Amino acid sequence: MKRIVIMNCITISLIVILSYISTPDNQILANHYLLYGFGSVIAFMTFLWIVSLLVKDASIVDIFWGPAFIVLGSSLLISMDQVYSERSLFILFLVSLWAIRLASHIGFRNIGHGEDFRYVEWRNESGKSYWWHSFIRVFLLQGSLCTLVGVSIYFGYLNEKPLSFIETMFCSTIFFIGFAWESISDLQLKAFKKDPKNKGKICKNGLWKFSRHPNYFGDLVVWISIFSFSISSENLLLITGSILSPLIMGLIFYYITGPIMDQAMMQSRPDYKKYMENSNSLLPKFK
Repeated sequence: MKRIVIMNCITISLIVILSYISTPDNQILANHYLLYGFGSVIAFMTFLWIVSLLVKDASIVDIFWGPAFIVLGSSLLISMDQVYSERSLFILFLVSLWAIRLASHIGFRNIGHGEDFRYVEWRNESGKSYWWHSFIRVFLLQGSLCTLVGVSIYFGYLNEKPLSFIETMFCSTIFFIGFAWESISDLQLKAFKKDPKNKGKICKNGLWKFSRHPNYFGDLVVWISIFSFSISSENLLLITGSILSPLIMGLIFYYITGPIMDQAMMQSRPDYKKYMENSNSLLPKFK
């Protein structure tokens, strides 16, 4: 619990710093729009937390992880004084496309399976204190991480350069490569698990033969594409801030989400440890 509190403090501190930092001309980042976005996301997460207490299932936060970015992107767009540019609207469209697909996939996957094993373990550990532990450990943390990962949306909005055809094609190509990679990975794993013959086996079909978590890799590429909407800016600080999105998402996948899933797989599949030694966690390993 102490580690989670520290992570929350660090994440929120970074959000505040990014919101208050200013450029030499005191124009680009001298505002608090990111704090407005953060507040909207936390309000959304608080609502989900209350619902989770009523239904006794914190897993709903996984379903709404993607839509939280729509909340962030929409609240930023509404609060910012600038005109709704083609760039900002296109960024929000792509983020919404990714978020809706992810929410649908997780929602259909979780129907009828009860609460995720991670939250069940935390519920058992916390006992009667879980009702408020879950807010700090799950909902506040995910809301904070959502805002920090989503800073590329914010910095993309701040890029005042007109969106050219070449830039549109470049950013869109990266996005749809990641979107397709993640979507196909999820479909392939779903088909693999559906076959009773594969019970207890490790999925090595399709994109899963290139890494242990190809869906996470596709997700990472999606956020690289959102970051790419900032690189045409002449403001180096804006570009530097935007790169935090794929960087943080990559760190989350590599050091948190990936290891949690690997640990769970090792407990149910004895040969998984050997498989880990001969495979990459995130980046594809082409033979």
